[in-house]
Amino acid sequence: MNKKTKNKIIATVVIVGVICFVFFAVIYPPRQREIARLDSECKKLEMKLNMARESLKDFGRLQQEYDSLLTAWTKMEILLPKEKEIPDLLEDIARVGRRCGVEVVRFKPQPVVSHESYTEMPVIFSVHAGYHQLGKFLSEIGSLPRLLKVRKLHISSYKKEGSADITLQTAFVVSAYTFAKDTAQVRTK
Repeated sequence: MNKKTKNKIIATVVIVGVICFVFFAVIYPPRQREIARLDSECKKLEMKLNMARESLKDFGRLQQEYDSLLTAWTKMEILLPKEKEIPDLLEDIARVGRRCGVEVVRFKPQPVVSHESYTEMPVIFSVHAGYHQLGKFLSEIGSLPRLLKVRKLHISSYKKEGSADITLQTAFVVSAYTFAKDTAQVRTK
């Protein structure tokens, strides 16, 4: 081999060596760190993805549970509305009374009683009715689509002027309930 060819081979080896040195000393380490960082990030994302897949397995059950609770809540809102509806309630009770043959003599709303999560709105009623009509009337009040409580029932006999029939004179308290404003606000948040 001649000297020129040897010098070319040595120069080529030196250039390749310098390129390899620059690559492994300057270019490769930062790339290796970037690869390690991306690999670590990829593993973290895979863990999050696996956790999301596990959560997704329960999603159907949780969705059904949520729907069931929402349905129950909606039914409870009918029983315990957010707003006071005394006029509507009085109309419903008067309508039930007429249907059952009960004469509502008078009613008197009482002061509202506030509790922690609900308010109570009592109304005193005085009615005239026969025994069976009174039973049907009280039963139908209990069947109204509101949460109502009949209490303090006082029954006495009553003879209407000009009539030979003896009926019952009954006084009782009907309490209606609504959500307290704070409770309704907590639910909507």
